[in-house]
Amino acid sequence: MDINLEKFLFNLNTLAELGEEMASPKGFDNSVKSALYMVMGSFFASKGIIFGYDRDKKIFSPLASKGVGNANEVTLQLPEEVIKEFVKYNRPFDVKSDDPIVSVLGPARAELEKFHARIIVFLIVSDELLGLISINDKFSGEEYTAYDFQLLSVMAQHISFSFYSHSLLKRLMHKYSENKNLCENLVCAYYDTIHAFAAAIDAKDAYTRGHSYRVSSYSSALAREMGLFKEEVEGIRIAGLLHDIGKVAVDKSIINKASSLTKYEWSELYSHPVVGYEILSKIKFPWKGIPITTRNHHERIDGSGYPDRLKKLNIPMGARIMALVDAFDAMTTDRPYRRRLTFMEAMDQIKENLNKQFDPDIVYTFISIVRKEARNEADNPSIIPLLSEHEQLDSVFIEKLFEGFPKVH
Repeated sequence: MDINLEKFLFNLNTLAELGEEMASPKGFDNSVKSALYMVMGSFFASKGIIFGYDRDKKIFSPLASKGVGNANEVTLQLPEEVIKEFVKYNRPFDVKSDDPIVSVLGPARAELEKFHARIIVFLIVSDELLGLISINDKFSGEEYTAYDFQLLSVMAQHISFSFYSHSLLKRLMHKYSENKNLCENLVCAYYDTIHAFAAAIDAKDAYTRGHSYRVSSYSSALAREMGLFKEEVEGIRIAGLLHDIGKVAVDKSIINKASSLTKYEWSELYSHPVVGYEILSKIKFPWKGIPITTRNHHERIDGSGYPDRLKKLNIPMGARIMALVDAFDAMTTDRPYRRRLTFMEAMDQIKENLNKQFDPDIVYTFISIVRKEARNEADNPSIIPLLSEHEQLDSVFIEKLFEGFPKVH
């Protein structure tokens, strides 16, 4: 075979391997190192270095080197006008030639010559400087030919495109990281605002501090136990925090009144689900169902609730869950008009109102959670720890309490 044809085929194969190497998923640093070895091997060079260009710091830093000693701490710096000249030139050059572009290197030429630089090619894509490759004389003593310069130019293009892709990815990841941090900050602010609303709601009633938090905790625990999707659980949790937001429109004296309420006062109190719905309907929540859950959390499955007198499955799932836990928390906390009920007394009330006020499926799920918590089988207990008598609610007591409960398995 003709030696020139053989060389051409060898170089063609090297280019194919280079393209494959630069597209390899094994890691950018390893790909750069392999690319340098391929370039050096194609020109029988014994010393070489690839620099990456940091356009923010405006410096070249070594990414891979061979035969030049410790190059890790070496940096090159070129003025912006010099960089523009090289971007326009955009082809390999011999630092020992009389090509006018060589003089543009200035002090950087001496730095490169420390690493025996003979041929330099800048890595450029779409007029963007990404780095440079420097290799030394051929160890055979032969001079670099026009063909060599053409081959190096093509190889540099392959490497440049890889650098460009890597640069784009880094920028995208940086932008993603910035946006992620921004979103996290916004989410924190969002949740802080919701919790502030919940605190403001509870502050109207001296006897129910923490009510919204407990309802939220109980509700989300039931939603998880019932196998609802994560987004649904979170929506119900947030609805629990905001379910009484309509009470901000109810006079504090009515909420804290120790004696019986007048007809007018009852109508004011009964208005809070609708007021809450009107407030929350104007907010674009990332979760569905928060306004309607707030509106319907005082509905009863027998249709005797308010404000819409809905029955059974016509009541949204979140509202059926909240109807139980809201009533349970009301029963187990002190109120202006009565002392709190014990857990046993509260469960007796729930049993009595099963299939009237409360959905049996929700009640059975509630009991299942309490049983698991009493047996220490729950990963994150959400009900018993929030009860004032939690230390007395061991598994033996709970089992006895639920023995006569209908349909509990």
